[in-house]
Amino acid sequence: MSKKIIGCLVALTVVAVFAFEGKPLVVELSSGKSLVGRWKAAYGNQMSGHLVLRSDGTYDADFDGQSWKVEGHYKVHGNTISITDSVCGFGYWGAYQCTWYSADSVRAAVVTDSCSGRKGNADGMVLVREKQ
Repeated sequence: MSKKIIGCLVALTVVAVFAFEGKPLVVELSSGKSLVGRWKAAYGNQMSGHLVLRSDGTYDADFDGQSWKVEGHYKVHGNTISITDSVCGFGYWGAYQCTWYSADSVRAAVVTDSCSGRKGNADGMVLVREKQ
């Protein structure tokens, strides 16, 4: 099989995982709390910004004082969120344990992540849900 065909099959598999039968990914943690929404983020590296998690398993994050943002995908299993993004590469996933302080406040702690930049931002990150 050619490398081009294998690459297409891998890409289609990734798309199928995120859009399986048109249904959104599981986005509710085993605690019964949902990550879907807009959050004020205090990143682990002392930066701040906003994080938007959507019910279709996509997200974007921005950083106060910066003109760029990060986009990616996430999935939830138990109380762990796994994320991939446009900066580290969509083939590289990081996993983070979620600890809830309240229904609108959660902290992320790294379980595993090979991307040092993402790990620096996400490990120790505290999110506070923004009210609409």
